[in-house]
Amino acid sequence: MDEDILGPIDYLAIEFPDTHISGGAFELLMQLVQRGIIEVLDLEFVAKSADGTVRKVGLDSIEHDSDVDVTLWLAAESGLLDASDLTTVAADMEPGKVAAIVVYENVWAVPLLTTVERGHARIIGAARIDAEDVIAALGDRPA
Repeated sequence: MDEDILGPIDYLAIEFPDTHISGGAFELLMQLVQRGIIEVLDLEFVAKSADGTVRKVGLDSIEHDSDVDVTLWLAAESGLLDASDLTTVAADMEPGKVAAIVVYENVWAVPLLTTVERGHARIIGAARIDAEDVIAALGDRPA
């Protein structure tokens, strides 16, 4: 594999109820990493207080289920996200909530991109299509 080729980089921001982190999402995220589908590049947490104040918080300082192995995720913070990224995510958060922001590489795409490059072709477009748009478009199709 060509180490200079990266798969598409995406992020998800997940707001948790109250300030409690449950383990199901982290378990599935780890499974995706172990299966070589994604690589987590950054994982950070932001809290929004009742008065709207936003602050970065560490996973080890957040209340979490006992099945969340925080030691697996403590080293995932890489610094890719800056204060403006956290502020942008927090703008969509409800006060009194905490959110995880995970930046990940879609490593499943690297072999495809490598083959494209070796064939002297080039990717000339890429975009994320909103899932709601796809559902709406597919819903309009005749059965």
